[in-house]
Amino acid sequence: MSEFKAVIFDLDGTLVHTRIEYMEKIVNKILGKFNSSASLEEVKKFYFGTHRNKTIKELFGLKPDLFWEEYDKYDLVSERKKYIEIYDDTKFLFDLQKNGFKMGIVTGALPEIAELLVENLGGIKFNNVITANNQSSLRPKPFPDGIEESLKFLKVKKTEAIYVGNADEDVLAAKNAGVYDVLIDRNEHIFIESTPSLKINSLFELKNLLNI
Repeated sequence: MSEFKAVIFDLDGTLVHTRIEYMEKIVNKILGKFNSSASLEEVKKFYFGTHRNKTIKELFGLKPDLFWEEYDKYDLVSERKKYIEIYDDTKFLFDLQKNGFKMGIVTGALPEIAELLVENLGGIKFNNVITANNQSSLRPKPFPDGIEESLKFLKVKKTEAIYVGNADEDVLAAKNAGVYDVLIDRNEHIFIESTPSLKINSLFELKNLLNI
């Protein structure tokens, strides 16, 4: 039997893929308001990089608070849904359900975007969905707030949960919360700086860790 009772996931880039052309479109809409623009490579550095706020300041020349305020105006459900795809290995989540694991999500997305992405996961039931961002009362990753809130809701100890994400902020948030961190490599985040406790290429690789 596994020592773990709960699996908490990041959402975008971990369970659901948003095509990069969407992010390129959003970023350039924002920068266009300030008579600027970004190349695809610059957008990739922003989207897949480690220090987004630093990139916003140094590469885009904007204050992060101003950028994110505009970002939330343009990142709309009606637009995002045209660019999302589900990773095939999310079928593994049904195995988790069958084996009695509690499941949660901690994401930096706005609630309406998180709801859209979860709806596209094909009937997978999560015990809770926590959004931790600049508009919520919970500080965004890498702060541990979202994961800690999820643990309370799931009623599990930090030693009984794992957190799976695809970026440095996910690994660091898990470590800061004291839960076991797993990095899933989707061949997108090429700027990984942290050292994860476990690195996988497919969710099915969690079988060994969870003894199922």
